[in-house]
Amino acid sequence: MPEGERGPAAARRLLQETVGGLGVGRDVIEDGKLAVSEIATNALRHGRSVHGDRSPIAPELWIWARTVPAPELVVSVFDGARDALPQASSGGLLDDHGKGLGLVGAFTAAWGCSLTRSRVAEPVVRGKAVWFALPLTRDWPGRTLELHPGTAAQCLLLCVTRRGFPGMRASDERGVSVVVLPGLNVWVHPQHFSWQGGPGRYLRRPLIDLQETAEHIVRQLDGIRVPASAPSP
Repeated sequence: MPEGERGPAAARRLLQETVGGLGVGRDVIEDGKLAVSEIATNALRHGRSVHGDRSPIAPELWIWARTVPAPELVVSVFDGARDALPQASSGGLLDDHGKGLGLVGAFTAAWGCSLTRSRVAEPVVRGKAVWFALPLTRDWPGRTLELHPGTAAQCLLLCVTRRGFPGMRASDERGVSVVVLPGLNVWVHPQHFSWQGGPGRYLRRPLIDLQETAEHIVRQLDGIRVPASAPSP
């Protein structure tokens, strides 16, 4: 994201461009622009941590659609200040270093904070992403996109290895692929991803939720537990 006032302005513009063709109502778009402006401003003011002798890490804006738990557009702003998490104030509102995020909760379907890794910075930076979700209609364009399991597996592998984890993929004659990661196998079936999310706990996500799946996998490989006050997307 650009520096200064250009950062929130760019976030608002990119969000509007992204949702413009998804059948989202004007009110929802305006709510999203308000919310992304707030979290982008917070990231630029308080999240530009310095790693070693490198320059401060620029925040990153991520946007993707998901179908689970509901059709939603997830908007995240990543920064490198992993220790600067949103906290509940005595008044009951959530704030980030004094900047209220109550409006974000009031104008979006859900919001929270997830510890994760950068997508753009080189080398990879461990930080956090403050996110919110906007509702999508059940007939939003792109919902019926079909991915071949091999293609989905390769895309997932690239998403995860780009975040600093080694991996490989393999396929069998049944059309099932597997992404092999450190201590974790992700099975890619014709309709869904599946993997073990913990002892006796198996997770399943549709292939269209590829970016959402990648975020779950990155947090799991990183050994991260999201704070109870900040639900995971």
